Amino acid sequence: MFPDSDVASVSDEDFDLDDDVSSDAVVACPFNLDDIPVAQEVDDDEAVPQEAIFDGLFLQQEGAQGDGPTWEQTPVTTLNLSSLERMFRINDRSTAIKLLNRRVNVVLDTDLKLRADDPNLLWKGSKHFLDFILVVSGKIGLDAFLPKTVADHNFSLTLNLRLQSRQFRPKFGKLGFDPTGSMMAIGDGQSTELWLGFCPVGNLEDIDLANDSPLLSEKHGDTRLTSVHYRMGIMFLACLLSQIPSMPVHVMYPYGPRTDFNEWKIEDATNVLSQRTINLRLQDVLLLNRLMKLQYDDFVANAPPSWLKDGWLQQHIPISVACRYGQNQPIASTDRHALRVEARNWNLERDYTNIRYMSMAIATHISCEVVRGWVEVPTNDILAVHDVVYNSPDADIRQPVDLPTLPLREPGSQREINIYDEEGRRIPRLNGRNRADGPKCGLLVNLETIPQLFSSYVAHDEHLDLDADILDVDDEQVAKLNVYPQAFLRKYGHLQSTSILPHFKTFVKKVQANIARGRRANMVNVDHEHDDEDANDDVHPDDDNKPDNNNSIPPAIIACGCQFYNEISHRIRPNAGLHEVQQGRVTSVLSGAYARGIGKHIYSALMHNCRLSLPHQRYNNSINLDNVPRDLRLENIYILQLDSIDPAKRNGTSIYLDVVVPLARAWSHPHVCDALRPHLAIFVPRAFPQLYQWMTFGITSLLERIWEHQNPLLKLSKKPSPQMIEICAMLERALAYAHTGNAKVLSSSLMKPFWLVRSLLQQGWPTMAPTVRLVATTTIPVSVSPADWPIVTRSNLPAIASKRAQILNYGLDHFEAYKAEFHIQLSIHNPSPNAFMQYDQDLRHAIIIAVVAFESFVADVKTLISASVAKLCADLDNQDTHASTLEAKTRCLNLKKWLSCKHPLSYLDRAFEYLLRAIVGDPTDYSFGLPNPTKEKLSVRDFAKLIVNMSRSIDPVPVAAPLISTASSPMVFKVAYIYMSKFVPRHSPDSATQFLQNAFIIAANHLHINNIPWHLSGGRGRRHRKPHFESWINLGKAAQLPSAKSLASQGNNGAEEASQRAQASDSRAAWAACSITLQSLPEYLSRTVPPDEFSMDSIALDKSESKDSIVRQTYQWAFAEFDISKPLHQLAILVGIYVSKLIPNLFYDLDNRPDHEHYKTMFAFTQAVRAMTWMPNSSRKGCKIAAQFIAMVPVYIMAVFDRSSPLHDHFDKARSFPTAWNKKHSNKGIGPLLLIRLGLAKARSGRIWKGGVFNIDWSVLTRDEVAKYHQNIIDMLSDREFGPYRVAQFLFGSYTAHSLGISSQTYVVNPGVASTSLGKHAVSSSSLGKRTASTSTSAEDADDEVEIYEMDNPASRRRRIH
Repeated sequence: MFPDSDVASVSDEDFDLDDDVSSDAVVACPFNLDDIPVAQEVDDDEAVPQEAIFDGLFLQQEGAQGDGPTWEQTPVTTLNLSSLERMFRINDRSTAIKLLNRRVNVVLDTDLKLRADDPNLLWKGSKHFLDFILVVSGKIGLDAFLPKTVADHNFSLTLNLRLQSRQFRPKFGKLGFDPTGSMMAIGDGQSTELWLGFCPVGNLEDIDLANDSPLLSEKHGDTRLTSVHYRMGIMFLACLLSQIPSMPVHVMYPYGPRTDFNEWKIEDATNVLSQRTINLRLQDVLLLNRLMKLQYDDFVANAPPSWLKDGWLQQHIPISVACRYGQNQPIASTDRHALRVEARNWNLERDYTNIRYMSMAIATHISCEVVRGWVEVPTNDILAVHDVVYNSPDADIRQPVDLPTLPLREPGSQREINIYDEEGRRIPRLNGRNRADGPKCGLLVNLETIPQLFSSYVAHDEHLDLDADILDVDDEQVAKLNVYPQAFLRKYGHLQSTSILPHFKTFVKKVQANIARGRRANMVNVDHEHDDEDANDDVHPDDDNKPDNNNSIPPAIIACGCQFYNEISHRIRPNAGLHEVQQGRVTSVLSGAYARGIGKHIYSALMHNCRLSLPHQRYNNSINLDNVPRDLRLENIYILQLDSIDPAKRNGTSIYLDVVVPLARAWSHPHVCDALRPHLAIFVPRAFPQLYQWMTFGITSLLERIWEHQNPLLKLSKKPSPQMIEICAMLERALAYAHTGNAKVLSSSLMKPFWLVRSLLQQGWPTMAPTVRLVATTTIPVSVSPADWPIVTRSNLPAIASKRAQILNYGLDHFEAYKAEFHIQLSIHNPSPNAFMQYDQDLRHAIIIAVVAFESFVADVKTLISASVAKLCADLDNQDTHASTLEAKTRCLNLKKWLSCKHPLSYLDRAFEYLLRAIVGDPTDYSFGLPNPTKEKLSVRDFAKLIVNMSRSIDPVPVAAPLISTASSPMVFKVAYIYMSKFVPRHSPDSATQFLQNAFIIAANHLHINNIPWHLSGGRGRRHRKPHFESWINLGKAAQLPSAKSLASQGNNGAEEASQRAQASDSRAAWAACSITLQSLPEYLSRTVPPDEFSMDSIALDKSESKDSIVRQTYQWAFAEFDISKPLHQLAILVGIYVSKLIPNLFYDLDNRPDHEHYKTMFAFTQAVRAMTWMPNSSRKGCKIAAQFIAMVPVYIMAVFDRSSPLHDHFDKARSFPTAWNKKHSNKGIGPLLLIRLGLAKARSGRIWKGGVFNIDWSVLTRDEVAKYHQNIIDMLSDREFGPYRVAQFLFGSYTAHSLGISSQTYVVNPGVASTSLGKHAVSSSSLGKRTASTSTSAEDADDEVEIYEMDNPASRRRRIH
């Protein structure tokens, strides 16, 4: 896969690049503090919100919830910034790295950070710039591109109609409509991007609707036209260009040669794309504009039905949008001649009569420098420029002053006594003495105090002229502030706001009053006759020319936001994608060692770049200048709504002189600058921007150590460990945060567990948890134990921070393979303690690896089905009928339910039913099950063989169904195959292949993979190989089932019936014993998996029980060791199921229990015990949950019979079973007596009533006896009619078997046998205790408890049933 481009971010399935269209990967965009490099993006669910940084400024003192006591117990070290400077200068990397495991409070030295009121500081704010401008026309045509002239031999405009993939990137300003799916890039001209915006007709005709549309700062979708709409736009332009005589463009088919857009390309209809660009002269553009206005309606009216079916063409009109940013052009010159020239240029640039919106970013640089002394400005020089000077900027209270007699300084403080001009601006009386072009101070914003300035209420200040009504302008919503701390300083940095400073709104109000029209009528369609470009250069309306309050109009100017940042950002990163230390280059190089194919070339280029110098080293070089920019850049974003401007002011001259210049110069007004100055942090020139180097020295030192350790290994073609790559990614993200302050670069899944998120937000300094072990040597500079690596709970995958950098450089396939390899390594080194313990170590490792690969396969299948069904539902919705809409809704609802299933390819949790309903539209077809057009059958071993053959390293077969060649799982299987091969037997290739297949089979069973997608049936020609969502195959053996046609009338229950039938035919399908009758039990004898109830989830273990308790260990052992092919294990399951049907009748009549002394042999006594009646004991709890018995009875049998169980390990040492074990089971009637009554054990003494000691008071059947017992039950169950009843007789006796059958209807009772048994049972059960040893008994009803009577206090035996 090629490196990422604009195309990679497309989410709209309708968007496809035309073959003739090139992508546009590198595009300029406005400077925005909220932007980050693509390489440092994270998934939405991992992103840390920017608001968390603002909250961290104020909440951390209150004690946020900790990650654990370790963070709270970590001591805080106080460190001066100068100490970090010294470490950097002497290159003390070891000390700097050690600080990363500490909580550090950095204190700024007083000689490095100055006070804002320092008398030796000279402040300036006279440099102004235009950084962004967006012009939107208000009518169809190209008005936004046209200059205000009829002839200009220098004018040129370049059309490039191959920019289908270019996104409309401005995040400030206004279009007057939602840009989602509406913007078409068409070229460049005069340093400007040219766009056609397809504006809804309503927004063009109704100005109120346009004005109410969201700003570009609000969230919107992909701005690009869909493939179909893009072709419509191209063909319309081609038709217009073909009518311009000088253009080499012709059109054969204005609406394409076919009605179906999928059947033709643009080149089939026109040659407009045969040239990469088309150069237009001014006359060409004027003609193109006129043709567009005249012919668009006819073009739409004559369009074929296929063009009009979605209504888009009829409902949208193309308007022109011109966008220019990044030029950073100086404006508002203090030179009057230059100011007039600038105004004239603005007037010539564009005719604003047909422009509706104009958005712009006006920036001012605030500078500060330390002076060596002050020189008084001669009074005559001041009076030569200013006729009158005042003592205050406030026009209401100011008084003229006699400058010659006014003292220069205040007597006490010796501060300069300020004077002001007519506009309220301060007139300097002292000039600072300093070296020309000397270094200035570095300025940042105090993020803790700056929010005060954005409050809608401003405290009264005698020096401020603030009107409460003015402050409320545009304050319908509270301003949203985002702060961006710099250099790990936490409370110093940059900010962005959705509003301007309230202090600034005074000047906005004045501009509004000066330019706004006075009435609302005829706002849109007004004829403007201002042909004289200079006529309005000096037009200034009277004070009476103000908006009429009775006919309110939309504001002519809107201030929609601002951002404050240091100018160094423009030097270091012109936009978000160009900052050296924010690209994740070291991470990209280390992960490139895993690259294949074309990725190797990218890896080599990145490697060469890093071997020359690391990113932070190049950054250090770029700021190693005395005159590096250090000013604070203050940008305000304004929107001009030109339909609200006075017609006399609707020209470039007035816009420049009456809007741009006053707003730019407002920053230097005392009302604004005096309020802002106390909220700034001033760093001396030697500290800024060097403090970025000092504060990040620990991070960069560790990155250097990692590089020095890994570089020699990379030369030897050795792969770095994934842990090392992710640690590197984490460090580079922390470094990017230091330079951007943007929380988007923080990957929470990895950086939160390692404390980086918390430390950066709350203390600023990056502190890493003790689990990140930092070493002072270059051998292994940093490491994390596999057991300590964070796991993402929702996906059970290792946390990864390098995802975006890998995908961007090497593609998604590369990343998926890397992720699988990482997951495999962690799983091998830190496996789940009870995972697949029944297998030997080599096979266990192979199975764990196979599970990782199959999880990737399941994810790919979910993606395939989700995309296919979603597309099908969209097509159904487009049919716009009740039936199709209902079908689409049903499919989508069931798709959503299916995707939420834990095992989507199984029968568990109704997954099969949901899948069937999502794929099959007609409910009458549900009974046929999942579609299988090929009629092929596949076993799980066949499936495993396919996986092995497609994944092997040598001579693999081509990837085909069920694997998806374009997805990631084939690569993951290849990686898994390589790792699994390390554990295969070495004595023969066949054994190795068998080993791999077995591992895949066990893994597939573990994940309940019962149904897989398959290819379509092959017809003539090339055979289908790709899996398709409408072709499925089952991995279990099929059984004879009722005809599907006979079930076709079952309607809505068809999916459920089909699911049941499919499960019945699948030997590997999950099944629930509680949901079946004993009569149907024979149908499940061929199942290779135990019932769902046989799991830890069915066991209610005591919460106080430790993880190492014998009870827990024994259950974990049993579930891990279970093998249905072993007679004892299958027997245990069958007995458990039968016992679960008998509950609560597991007890007996205590008064009528047989006395062992009355029997000559223990065999006779055992038979007497088996003949007791099975009775309930209502006082007992926990004896009515069938699922518990289906799990506990088999586990008890397995543990008692198997000498390798943890229970026997304990018995061999203690010569008794643990008390906790006995108590756990006796409470439910499970114990030695139950085994005796079931015929699985033999009594040896009368102590069995109290449990007795194993092999002394009771013993179990021998292996041969168990085999015979098991075979008897299997033979009985072969009789499908009365077999289940005969098994109940064998276990419980005839009377209980009959009663259970009649009461529960769980099996069919044999009436002949039942009548005989009932006759025998007429003998009084009270005589059982008095029977002699010669008495012949049959196995009868009885209840039981494990250690039935361990209570020593006879008084506690209030009930006689036990």
